[in-house]
Order: sequence, then structure tokens, then C-alpha cells
Amino acid sequence: MTVIKIFNQPVSSLSLQFLRFGYGLTTTILIIRYFYFGWIHTYFIQPTLFFKHFGLEWVPNLPPSFIYLLFIILLLTSIGILFGYFVRTNLMIFTIGFTWFHFIDATIYLNHYYLISILGFLLCLSPISKYDTPTLGIQNWIHTPMPIAKLWIYAFRLQIGLVYFFGGIAKLQPDWMWEALPLKLWLYQSEGKLPWLDPILGLPVTAYVFSWIGILFDLSIPFLLCFHRFRLVTWTVVLLFHSFTSFLFPIGVFPIVMSLSSLVFFSPNWPKQVWNRFLKQNHINIQFENKENEKPTNRHLFPREWILIVFLLFQILIPFRHLFYPGQVIWTEEGIKFSWQVMVADKVGEALFFVQGKTIDPRNELTEYQYRMMVIQPEHIIQYAKHIQSKAAIETGQRDLPVYVQSHVSMNGKQARPLFSPDVDLTKIEINFLPLKGLNR
Repeated sequence: MTVIKIFNQPVSSLSLQFLRFGYGLTTTILIIRYFYFGWIHTYFIQPTLFFKHFGLEWVPNLPPSFIYLLFIILLLTSIGILFGYFVRTNLMIFTIGFTWFHFIDATIYLNHYYLISILGFLLCLSPISKYDTPTLGIQNWIHTPMPIAKLWIYAFRLQIGLVYFFGGIAKLQPDWMWEALPLKLWLYQSEGKLPWLDPILGLPVTAYVFSWIGILFDLSIPFLLCFHRFRLVTWTVVLLFHSFTSFLFPIGVFPIVMSLSSLVFFSPNWPKQVWNRFLKQNHINIQFENKENEKPTNRHLFPREWILIVFLLFQILIPFRHLFYPGQVIWTEEGIKFSWQVMVADKVGEALFFVQGKTIDPRNELTEYQYRMMVIQPEHIIQYAKHIQSKAAIETGQRDLPVYVQSHVSMNGKQARPLFSPDVDLTKIEINFLPLKGLNR
């Protein structure tokens, strides 16, 4: 049997339908959190300057009224995804809108936001988005699931597996393995969140044990989930691990996303099996089994499936790009984004800028969050220096004024050191695919 025939084997779409439900639930919770905690104002209205990702400088900012309108649309579409109405339309609008707001300001980049955009794109591209499957009518569509090509199940498994695998690879560095950093710092900061565990979490050896558990967990989970005999136990470990870390660390909806998404490793028909077991309806298994036994009718892949394959190839290759840059990626941050470098470093810093002998304190212009993110990321420091140059040109009439920075960054609680030498004119440094010039590596 050829690879294409294997990809075209029809299987139940129920696993992806449940993923669609979980996606809608997670994104609805996330958008409600933005309204409840006032994050829309904090991250999109209060700032007067927005930092941009390289290549995405064209993503426009929105005036306050349109920002709130965008989030209202995101909330309505996420609810639509949750309840299974106008699925493809809601997925398309939500994915574009969510990715847009995520790219408005590069300082708010989060790996699980990136994953949410990816999953939204994959769900929108997949066959399950073609038909409405109302969640309230689950009893109807769970017994007559639409068959889909096996390729789509493999695609979602691969995407989730990549997040775990590259997250594990990122931890294979000296600070994490041999010094239990930054876990030592984070466990100390989490004291009091689980008081009954404080005596254990406070032990020096605990950070080392957790560090290695984190490595083994990330590197083994995607493979163990592929084996039927280990799958239930492994997913139970996944659920416990993500639940535990969500109590200790401020990681938002990431545990929910990963716990629900990893269910795609189970049998494509698992929601029906669970439904029948709890409702004692084992006799309603015949209808789709006949469909599953049908031979594939398509001997070729559709254009959207080739798009899927190309997309997944990029997802495999992009996380390796940091290898082409000199220095430690968690320090230089070159190639760190879109690569699943999840919670591998703790960095704090401070910076002052100088133009024409005048000292510029960015805290007078940036929000507290923007400042904390800017001072530890070289690209953002350069962007801010060019922003200062533009303002100085307007005020003085002089163009191309040099801008310097005095910065100190501490990584994983170690002695602070500068990202750039104070005599380097930051405005002369170009941000592109090449290694940044003047960066202390």
C-alpha cells in the first residue's frame, strides 16, 4: 500500500470534532479573560508605541474602538466554534483576527498563542469545517460521523508532537540540565501557591528532579501517545503534569490547549466509544464501521492536502533555524520565536538610551510590560533606538543621529551583562535574517 493510499484511508472525524469543541471552549475562555482582566486596554490601548516582528511590520495597529470591536468579533466567533455553527466561517474569521491581534505588538508574543493560530488554520483547512455539527445536537452527529482522510489525523498528531518534542530539545542546555535553572527561581517564586507542598518544593534537589522530569516528559510524550497500550496512562500523566504546572506557574491557557489537543492521539472514533460506554449504547457502532471499511475513493491528494503537507514541512524546519546563528539562542533570541522554546529561561534587565548626550528612559514612554520585554530582546532594543532617532529628527531637524544604549540583562538569576556595548550605534544595525551585528554573544 502506497503512502498516499494510507493517507487516504477513511476514518472517523469525531476526534477532530472534539478538538474543534475544545478549541472553541479554550478560545472563548481566553477572550473572556481579556475582557475580565482589562488586558485589551493594557496591551492595545494604553501603549503609544508597538513593536513589530521582522517581516510583519505591515500589520496595522487599530484605534481603540476597533480593537474592542475586534475582540467582540473574536468572542462571538469563538462561541460559534464552540457550539458548532458556521464552523468554517467562524474559524476563518477567528484565526485571522486572533493572529492579527497577536502580531500587533511583538512584546505580547506567546508560544501558545502561536499554537492557537496554527490549530485554527488547520481546523479551518480540514474537512470537518465544511459542515456544521451543532454541539447541542451531539447525539445526532456522534452516531453518524463524517469520514475523513487519515492524513488529517496524522497532521494534528504531528503538530502537537512537534510542540512537545522541540520544547524538550530546547531544555537540553547547561542551565536547565546541570543547574536546574530557571526552575530554582520559579519554584522559589511559587512558594505559598500549594502550601502543603512547600516543604518539598523548597528542597534543593526538587528543582533538579523537576528539570529532568520536564526533559523526559517533553521528549517522550509524543511517542508514548502513539502506542495504544500506553496511551491512556500517558494522557493521564499529561493531564496531571499540565494541571500541576498551571497551579505553580502563570502560563495562561497553555495547559488546557495541550491537554485537550493531545486527545487527538487516541482512536479517531474515541468520543463515540466513550459516549457508548457511559450510555450503554454499544449497539450503535455499525453505521460508521461500514464506512470505515470502504476502500478509499481518491487515489490522489487534493490541493488543500498538499498545502497541509507543505505547511507541516515548514513547521518541522522553522524550529531549527536558530542553529544558523552564533551564540546561545536563549540569550540572543535569534530564531527563538515560532520554535517552541517554551519556558526555558528567566531574563530580567534594564536599559537607558542616549542621543546627543541626552538620556532617554524608555519607562517614560512604554508600558511596564513592554519595558520588561523590550530590555531583554535585542531586536526590540534596536527598534526602540530607531524610534528615538525618528523622534529626535523631528525635534532637532537633524537626521541619522546615533543612538546608544546602556543595558544590563540577567539570565536565570546570574550576573547581569550588556546585550550591546555602549559605544555601538544601534541605528546602524539592520534587522534581517542575518545575525545581528554588534550583539554581545
